[in-house]
Amino acid sequence: MIPLTPSSPAWVAAALADLPTLLVDHAHCERKAAQTALRFMAQHSDWDALIMPLSRLAREELVHFERVLRELEHRGLPFRALPAANYAAGLMTALRPASTPRVGAGVVRSWQGERTVDEMLVCALIEARSHERFVRLAQATSDLRLRDLYQDLLAAEERHGSLYLELAEQAAGSDVSARLGELAAHEAQVLARPGQPVRMHAGG
Repeated sequence: MIPLTPSSPAWVAAALADLPTLLVDHAHCERKAAQTALRFMAQHSDWDALIMPLSRLAREELVHFERVLRELEHRGLPFRALPAANYAAGLMTALRPASTPRVGAGVVRSWQGERTVDEMLVCALIEARSHERFVRLAQATSDLRLRDLYQDLLAAEERHGSLYLELAEQAAGSDVSARLGELAAHEAQVLARPGQPVRMHAGG
């Protein structure tokens, strides 16, 4: 279970009122998720349990990216750049620094250390937030195409969050629930920052 503060009805209303921006931002989110998975694969080529699952995740995120692009095309909406809301950047401010290997500790893998644990937990929270907001949007919208889109993507987001949580536990070598709770509290603060634009991961 990944603890999250529920999104507010105000966010749901604002998101559905500006569907073009929401869908463009959603497409960017899927693209960034694929890029993040590929970056981890490059950084941690010695982490056997990460490589294949994140390869599959990256492919799935790109399939989702293309699906949202097709939805934009169906609605006559262009894919375009958007000013960043800095949600992920805000989460990353809580990361602990990379651990310094102890002398005589033996082989230290690239993925061992507190920073890697936090990176995986932050990704788990991002995926969980996507899942939570897809649920809220699917429940609230009267647009059948939009409802079907978000209902179809729900299971994947939940699965991706669980994968990142499993990787965090492997990197830590112990239970990570306490640290997950700390980062979830930080995520709620980042999400609730005032003056945020309408984005999939911005605004309470």
